[in-house]
Amino acid sequence: LRSLAALPGVFDFVSLILQVRDLSRLAKIRDGYAVDSHHHRDVHDYNAEVTQTKRITTTRRAERYYDMLALPARDLSGDRLLIVGPRNVHELLIAWTRGFTWRLIEAIDLYSTNPKIAVMNMEEMSFEDARFDAVAIANTLSYANDTRTALTEVARVLKPGGRCSFSATYDPDGSRWKEDAVSGSEIAKILHEIGFEIVIHFASDKLNSEGRLQTSHHFSARRIAAEESRHDPFAL
Repeated sequence: LRSLAALPGVFDFVSLILQVRDLSRLAKIRDGYAVDSHHHRDVHDYNAEVTQTKRITTTRRAERYYDMLALPARDLSGDRLLIVGPRNVHELLIAWTRGFTWRLIEAIDLYSTNPKIAVMNMEEMSFEDARFDAVAIANTLSYANDTRTALTEVARVLKPGGRCSFSATYDPDGSRWKEDAVSGSEIAKILHEIGFEIVIHFASDKLNSEGRLQTSHHFSARRIAAEESRHDPFAL
């Protein structure tokens, strides 16, 4: 069933139905702010405008982060997943097609367009320690007020051995999001310092909409258990 639902035409139809059911919530996402700071209000307003303008999400670029979480190949049906910043139900459906159980998928954002998306700041989550087996942050980390704080919170809510996949944009000359100035090597250093091992990394360059060259880093990292001893540890 998951394989069938992942087929382009089928996936688009199912996602459309799920998103149409939530359209009435779009008008309410500007009613208030989850975090009353200038930075987080700016993030909220930017993403709320994108969500309300597009209304229906069709891109599947987040799939790569769930593909990375699924490696090495294993049964994901019992894993509790946290999705950070999905905007709407579309990304939750992507996660389900990759093998995660629907009732074990949780999500947070600065506003909610679906009952499964809780309103919460990724840098100050209210979840208990070691709640999740996996965390996905697709194209969202740049919106953090502080990258280290956000990743440290992820480490806190992940179980030992749990995995996190995410992307980070390096665009130091940009003026919109200050954490775009954090380089890939700085993020790798942070991950090692807070108890992760990097299991996947790849990067790509492109000209952004403002004509600047930017780098997109894609990471999958595993939280190391305190008592764990690696036979051949690898540091990127």
